[in-house]
Amino acid sequence: MATYTTAALVRKRAENLDASLTDANIEAYIDTAEGMLNAIIGVSFIATFTVAKHGVLRAAAEAWATQCSIAFNPAGFTSLQEAETVLSMLGVQWEQALLLLNNKSVIAYMESL
Repeated sequence: MATYTTAALVRKRAENLDASLTDANIEAYIDTAEGMLNAIIGVSFIATFTVAKHGVLRAAAEAWATQCSIAFNPAGFTSLQEAETVLSMLGVQWEQALLLLNNKSVIAYMESL
């Protein structure tokens, strides 16, 4: 079950998502993102997650899940170029979050909260 973010928040990040994309589809992408994030950082914050303490996890999960949701069918965007631009921005956000989460002092700080 998605913890770090929600399908509704993913939909807000890209308002032009395909209407046939269900919340269950998006939540599957979120679950995948959460599993990857937990593996990367070596710890799970699912039991203790709060946005105030672990916002970088929300940002990362949303970026990944939104990228997957756009890739599902980019036809909702006015052009393929628009979809590619949004995908590129989300990719940068995902990579920035991973840079933070690869820093053991950041993880130690988050564990201390």
